[in-house]
Amino acid sequence: MRLLFALLLLAQPALAAPKVAATIPPLAGLVAGVMQGIGAPVALMPANAEPHNFSLRPSQIAALLEAKLVFAVGLDLEPWLTRVEGDFTLIELAETASEPLPARNFDQSERPEADPHLWLDPGQMIPWELEITQSLIRRDPANTTRYRANELALLRVLVGAKERLSELGLQMNAAGIRLVVTHDAYQYLEQRLGVAQAGMLADYTEQRAGARNLSAIYALEGAICIIESPELPAPPDLLPNAPRVTIDPMGATFAGAQDFPAHYYHTLTTALEGCLRQP
Repeated sequence: MRLLFALLLLAQPALAAPKVAATIPPLAGLVAGVMQGIGAPVALMPANAEPHNFSLRPSQIAALLEAKLVFAVGLDLEPWLTRVEGDFTLIELAETASEPLPARNFDQSERPEADPHLWLDPGQMIPWELEITQSLIRRDPANTTRYRANELALLRVLVGAKERLSELGLQMNAAGIRLVVTHDAYQYLEQRLGVAQAGMLADYTEQRAGARNLSAIYALEGAICIIESPELPAPPDLLPNAPRVTIDPMGATFAGAQDFPAHYYHTLTTALEGCLRQP
């Protein structure tokens, strides 16, 4: 009876939702999941843009100024947000998560910056989703039932992806697999997997590895999996027997798609399964 009552409520026409914007595509996809059937956020940044150097176009500035809620990652990932003053509530979701991981140098030592790529770990997204839901309900209490139903459905996706990645990490560790990444954007994913990184070709600031670091990577032995970003593939002669998988942190393939989080994390886990195909 309770389920029937909830379904009847969800079948009712949604009341007008507040205007909402989100910065990067993975965050916009998460917000869209909570708002499904009610409204949709404006994604401010295209999936093929670089967050640090991004500049808002006039149409994007207009969308930002119309928004009542703006969801951002924070940790200085979106410095361009500070250039626009509007009547919106800015919510930097990194503040709701656990202590951010520091960025790394090529020798794996800590940098003064924080790594902002938390969304690559679905476990980190659970507190984000809860904060997004609460923020929307505070602004739009009339649609609370729908927000809560969407929250529950999205939680199932995030928890399932988190558990699958943990399982994959156990399998990769059992096989002694280590990771080489072409861009240091994956350490939250590495942490979820519990798999060690053996080297990087470019750091968080996109500085490329020097000759000494490259030589150490070329000399690696044992089970290695190379994680490539779409814009920075590994050299063809780098560890030619190692499997290569492509993981796009921004999820450009699914930007704007319905059920973005489900597509995003399914693609991510499917790609990582390729690491297990060792020679």
